[in-house]
Amino acid sequence: IQGAQIRLESGDILATYKALGHYLEKTPLPEKLTYWRDGTDAICAVPILGKEKNRVGAFYLVSDYATPAARLVNLYLAIFCAVSALAACVGLLVSNWLAQVITRPLQYLATTVRQIAGSNNYSLRAEKTAEDEVGAFTDSFNKMIGRIEDRDAALRHEIAERERAEKELQTMHLQLLDASRQAGMAEVATGVLHNVGNVLNSVNVSASLVAEKLNIHRLNNLVRTADLLREKNGSVADFLTHDPRGKLIPGYLAELSKHLVSERQDALVELELLTKNIEHIKEIVSMQQNYASVAGLVEQMPTDALLEDALRMTTGSLQRHHIDVVRDFTPCPPILAERHKVLQILVNLMRNAKHSMDETSQSNKTLTLRIHESAPGFVAITIRDNGVGIPAENLTKIFAHGFTTRKDGHGFGLHSAALAAQQMGGRLDASSDGTGKGATFTLELPLAKKEVAA
Repeated sequence: IQGAQIRLESGDILATYKALGHYLEKTPLPEKLTYWRDGTDAICAVPILGKEKNRVGAFYLVSDYATPAARLVNLYLAIFCAVSALAACVGLLVSNWLAQVITRPLQYLATTVRQIAGSNNYSLRAEKTAEDEVGAFTDSFNKMIGRIEDRDAALRHEIAERERAEKELQTMHLQLLDASRQAGMAEVATGVLHNVGNVLNSVNVSASLVAEKLNIHRLNNLVRTADLLREKNGSVADFLTHDPRGKLIPGYLAELSKHLVSERQDALVELELLTKNIEHIKEIVSMQQNYASVAGLVEQMPTDALLEDALRMTTGSLQRHHIDVVRDFTPCPPILAERHKVLQILVNLMRNAKHSMDETSQSNKTLTLRIHESAPGFVAITIRDNGVGIPAENLTKIFAHGFTTRKDGHGFGLHSAALAAQQMGGRLDASSDGTGKGATFTLELPLAKKEVAA
């Protein structure tokens, strides 16, 4: 055996036994079992068929035919000289022997190749019929098929593991989706509660002031005065003109009436603010109810009017804490956003600024509100305070869910505000020069489309 080779339909060599170089490179793939001679070489070519009975390659076997040929020639000459009849018998015997020694083992091997190619059953092995070159080739072929079988089993195992991993990944993905929905619902509820809580702080302050204005202390004095006048029934005029205590009553009543009128006016102002805050709570809840069924209403609106509305919702609190408000409004085109979402963001930022300035000991507390065009197609609303400021290490996590530096804070306000800004196509940024140097929050919102096109 000079060598053997398995070549694919594409011309690529799959396996080679002994080096044949490019000996068979120009040989076309056979359509059927073929034998031919090339000089002193005998070549056997067997087509390899796939599942669909189509040819996928060919098996070539090259053997040295010189020695057997010479032996046959000498034998034929001797027999011809001896007796022609014996030559014919010997020729038949030699041909049969050659078929058994060379051709039949190759046919067995070719049959095994066809079975493997047809069934993809790599557990099949070629039968070894002799301890010669064909037998050695059969052993090599069986070893090659064994390695292919091992690699096929490993590949099948890997495919099974990947399918199992994909199923587990899909299950985990569904679980994460469910957990994400639950977390989203909780986050929305937390945002609503936080916004309502901001308004309730103002409601609580207004209610406390109203209760303080209605202090019953002065009414008790008025009741004692009425009891004193009742005791002097019949001599009230004499009591008011001659008794030292009676002489004080008219002045007391006049002063008391002034205080009651003033306190009534203050109470009415607080009650009006209380009513507005309660209406704002209703708007927050109503907006959330609407959002649960349909998306929020996006509309065009002037930025300065929107900022003034947010300022009115916090004016009472800012005045009580003696905070001056500075306006720096540059005329800008209308923005495109959801009104109540923007109001919630602005109110939250203003209340945070108030808390920041409350923690300082300085007397000149100033809240600066600025409106100006920023990047192309955007309007920036800047809220700057001169409060305690933000440390540099907190600037990167100030919008994280649950992060807060206040003892009574929850860490939901800025997180929900940043998310709301993103949902409207904008962004919310924070900056500070450090502790004690105040902080600046900038809300960028998109202009209306026609304004951007213009």
